[in-house]
Amino acid sequence: MGRKAFVTGGTGFIGINLLELLVQKNWDVTVLHRPSSDTRWIRQLPVHFTTGSITDLSSLEKAVPDDTDVIFHLAGDTNLWRGHNDRQRRVNVEGTANMVQIAGKKGVRVFIHTSSTSAWGTMSGKRVTEQLPQEGHASRVNYELTKWEGEQIVLEQAPDSMKVVILNPAAVTGPYDLKNWGRLFFALRDGKLPGTPDGIISVNHVREVAQAHLSAVDKGRDRERYILAGEDCRFSEFVAEIAHASGIESVPKRIPTPLLKFLASVQGVVAALRRTEPSLTPELVKIMTRSNLSFSSQKAIEELNYQIIPMKQSVRETYRWLKSEELL
Repeated sequence: MGRKAFVTGGTGFIGINLLELLVQKNWDVTVLHRPSSDTRWIRQLPVHFTTGSITDLSSLEKAVPDDTDVIFHLAGDTNLWRGHNDRQRRVNVEGTANMVQIAGKKGVRVFIHTSSTSAWGTMSGKRVTEQLPQEGHASRVNYELTKWEGEQIVLEQAPDSMKVVILNPAAVTGPYDLKNWGRLFFALRDGKLPGTPDGIISVNHVREVAQAHLSAVDKGRDRERYILAGEDCRFSEFVAEIAHASGIESVPKRIPTPLLKFLASVQGVVAALRRTEPSLTPELVKIMTRSNLSFSSQKAIEELNYQIIPMKQSVRETYRWLKSEELL
């Protein structure tokens, strides 16, 4: 076998694609998962499974092999509702601190940290590069704040002897996407998407994001960030392409931002009364209505051989996978 990898978030969308790639490259892989995790997509892979949680340091002591070469830390909480902020902080901040601590204790040589372009905060009207100062620390969106905090922990607490690379994906699509943007396929099919926001989204392909993780091990520079963005388009264009790939003729119209904010407020009140999680939140509206925004992947293209796949291709491949699994 090749080098030894320990992967958190391996049962997630990006994680599954990374596991497949690591196996193809003959890595010896150990995957951390919680007892409640859905492992159906990775059970057929020749990897080692270990039970634990990044929020439980004692479980990590037992889970991470002593001879681990590389840790791929993909686990994260993408919640966009303030009702789950405490849980999200435990995962994105405290969990990351635990992973850095255990990596240092085990003598891990390389730590690949999966963050997000959200660490730059809710920017608008800017061309974002790695050199642009992040504003996640000032964000009222807890996801953006905690992703920023997670990066600071990695950069400040990782020992000098350990190489650290931070990756910042944008809106990832592709096979195994069930809980992220893939949900739009189901919402359109079921007629549960009343309209689309008037914002900008940067759509990338999970295959390239996974490959960037592997490339970062040897090609990524220590203590550097790499933006993994994609093709910039409006949400309306993205949704229209999903509808087209799905054979749906009726495409939801754009909803003005003020109306979206009002609907989010109403849903928040109703959810509080029912003690349920709203499907539309102020945090989600804020992220989906950013305009005049773009992310540059030039650094990743030059140093990690990252490629930008056309949005239409990413959408079609997501649809084909969902159909092949009889999920649509």
